[in-house]
Amino acid sequence: MRYLIGNWKSNENNTQTKLWLETFKNNQPPSKIDLSTIVCMPFTNLAEANRYVAEFNLPIQIGAQDVSAFPSGSHTGGITAGMLSELIGFCLVGHSERRQELGEDSDMVTSKAKILLESSITPIVCIDEPYLEEQVKSLYTGKVAIEKCLFAYEPLLAIGSGKPAVPDDVERVAAKINFLTDSVCPVIYGGSVGEANITSFASLPNISGVLVGTNSLDPKTFVKLMSCV
Repeated sequence: MRYLIGNWKSNENNTQTKLWLETFKNNQPPSKIDLSTIVCMPFTNLAEANRYVAEFNLPIQIGAQDVSAFPSGSHTGGITAGMLSELIGFCLVGHSERRQELGEDSDMVTSKAKILLESSITPIVCIDEPYLEEQVKSLYTGKVAIEKCLFAYEPLLAIGSGKPAVPDDVERVAAKINFLTDSVCPVIYGGSVGEANITSFASLPNISGVLVGTNSLDPKTFVKLMSCV
């Protein structure tokens, strides 16, 4: 299976989400049976997005950008995996922006991955080289079913900078992730992915797809990227 995953980050309200999906519908390429196309969006958009995806019969799965590390209970403001289980099949955890801005660490990411799997949601575990081995070890220690996860290698310096990583470096790190995990789960690349470079990453032997940030906000561009994965 190949993966094209969009991450809208803190962008788009419900009206904008409907317009995005309508534009996607009017421009979508023929479906690929071996391509899983996922759009991770803010919590506030998930229910409406699912409704429109069903109404428009779109080849898209909806994902979330984060989840609470706690179960249901007295955790004010938290969005739990149980709450999300009726809305999504995938969820980003450990995005480098959350590590940098909110102090998330590998153990918290492990807790989130584990609680997602308990609700039958696939974690997309974001990872960078400085804490790669630490994160994988934490997942194993926490008895997370790694074979049910996706890994997204996203070097911090490449995110939103317009300066993607060198494909040879991406292949090297992806191979390392596969070695540490016995190649039981897909590895994708994220960081300034666009039309000009997507093929150079998607074609790497140890890469199964891409995670797209800024270029997922334009549905016409996103459609073009679907043809390149």
